[in-house]
Amino acid sequence: MKKTYLFLLLFFSLFVFTANAQNKVIFHGNTNSNHIYLTFDDGYSAKNTEKILNTLLEKKVPATFFIEGEFLVQNPILVRRIAREQTLANHTFSHKDITKMSNEVFRKDIFKFETEVMRITGAPVTKYFRPPMGYINSAKKTILDDLGYTVFKWNVSYYDYVYNDDRGVEYALNNLLKQTKNGSIILMHTLTKSNANVLGTAIDKLRAKGFVFASLDELI
Repeated sequence: MKKTYLFLLLFFSLFVFTANAQNKVIFHGNTNSNHIYLTFDDGYSAKNTEKILNTLLEKKVPATFFIEGEFLVQNPILVRRIAREQTLANHTFSHKDITKMSNEVFRKDIFKFETEVMRITGAPVTKYFRPPMGYINSAKKTILDDLGYTVFKWNVSYYDYVYNDDRGVEYALNNLLKQTKNGSIILMHTLTKSNANVLGTAIDKLRAKGFVFASLDELI
C-alpha cells in the first residue's frame, strides 16, 4: 500500500511538473548552464537575412527564425533555406497585437501561417511561437497550448528593429556582450545592416567568454 502511494505521488508530481513546463512562457534557459540561444525575428525586408544565414552556417551556430506572413510569402526561396538550415517558427501571419484579436481571428491567423509554410517548404512549421511585440494574454496562450505551440520570449534585446534607424555595429556588439548571461535567449532582428555585419564577431566573442550556442529544442 505504501509503495502504491509513493508511486502515485511521484506520478502526480511528474505530471504537474510536465504540465507546468509545457504551459509556461519561456524567457530563458537554465541560468546555471553556459548554453545560450540565438533567435531572429524576421520580416518586412530580406536584404540582410542571407548574410546572417551565411554567417550562421560558417560558424556552425543553430538559430531559430520567427517569421511573419509578408516575409513568408514574398521570399519562398529564402524561407526554404531557413527551414533547411535552421529552425523556422511562427511569428503570426499578420504581425499584429494578438491581445487585440478575437480568438477566432487569432486561430485563423495561425492556421494561415501553417498552411503557407507547408505550401512553401513541404513540411510543417516547428511549433515554436513568438508573439509580435511580446504581447500575449491568457486566452491566446490557451489557444497556443491547445495547438501544441511553445511560446518563447527573450531576455536579451536592444533597439534593432527599425531598419532606417541603425545604431551601428559597436552599439549592437556592446549590448550583446553586456546583456548575455547563462541561459540567455537572444532576440535579434534581421532588419539592420549592423546586425548582419556584427554577427560573426559577436559569435566569436561570446564563445570566447565560454558560452555555447544551442538550439531552442533543448528547452522543450
